[in-house]
Amino acid sequence: MARQITAITPQKKNRNRYNVYIDDEYAFSLSSKVAMTLHAGQPVDENQLASLKRSDEHEQAFERSLHYLSFRARSRKEMLWYLEKKDFDPEAVQSAISRLEDYGYIDDEAFAALWIENRRKLRPRGKFALRHELAEKGVEKAIIDQALGGYDESRAARDALSKKVLQWSGLPEWERKAKIYNFLKQRGFSFETCREVSDREKD
Repeated sequence: MARQITAITPQKKNRNRYNVYIDDEYAFSLSSKVAMTLHAGQPVDENQLASLKRSDEHEQAFERSLHYLSFRARSRKEMLWYLEKKDFDPEAVQSAISRLEDYGYIDDEAFAALWIENRRKLRPRGKFALRHELAEKGVEKAIIDQALGGYDESRAARDALSKKVLQWSGLPEWERKAKIYNFLKQRGFSFETCREVSDREKD
């Protein structure tokens, strides 16, 4: 049996959502994008109501994903895990992921390259550490390998040491080398890089 939408009003605390009244009683709220497809006096049946609620959940999942992206770039898996934790329906989650990929908002190859570049500029890491960080973000091994293909670990190690070397300049050579080696090891640099860079230090 068809019912009738009698009013659609914006929420006071969230202007992006609208309250929908059916037969003069509050029924549910919808995002502005879904609500704008409706009008007062429109008849609706139960199938249409269910469809509206599904569309709204899809829109909410997408809006949540955009908010999550506003803080920093995300990998596909990070976004998937986030939306799943918010208890969205699996269909709504996949819909949001597909839209994000279509718009180019999530792209694991671009994400891995950006992550490595930011680390290189702000807090240099060795390949081991970078692999671990990206794997934790759910990036596939093949993409990580590709992103690290041209990574100059020796240069990154020297950049990481730029401030520390000055702090340790007055130490005996053996102690300075040990500090350099351990510092780089903690940053995920390979044994070869740690030894190469520390061995360059002379009194």
